[in-house]
Amino acid sequence: MDAVLKNLIRVGRVSSTDPAQATVRVVFEDRQNLVSYDLPVIVRQSLRNKDYWMPHVGEQVVCLFLPNGNAQGFILGSFYSTNDRPPVNTGEKRCVQFEDGTHLEYDCSNHTLTIIAQGPVHVVGQVTVTGDVIADGISLKNHAHGGVRSGGDTSGVPV
Repeated sequence: MDAVLKNLIRVGRVSSTDPAQATVRVVFEDRQNLVSYDLPVIVRQSLRNKDYWMPHVGEQVVCLFLPNGNAQGFILGSFYSTNDRPPVNTGEKRCVQFEDGTHLEYDCSNHTLTIIAQGPVHVVGQVTVTGDVIADGISLKNHAHGGVRSGGDTSGVPV
């Protein structure tokens, strides 16, 4: 039974990726650097709603192979290690962190979504806000509009 399991579940490092097909090849250092065939990466959904991710070359991944050899298998995912630590350390948060520093985090305990973007944020469609919008400490709700001059002079501003 152990021999069968050893061939079904393996840990290796991604050696190449095919982003268009969402497949990777994996090298198994414990098997004289044997390289797998192209293996599809498991995603959460792929029909009407679609999820996409690709592990990077060099990333450790867990592979599941069908019992008929190493030609048919799947990438189940990657995992954290002592060298690659999780970006958060609580079960109350969901987080996605990108290599450029962009960070998306939802904290279930205080119902807060935090987005730190290292580039422009592009929104297509309508944005509806209930509450206030604050940019650089300036409140949209409490901000005076319509020609308010510096120093608080509101002469000439319609009331």
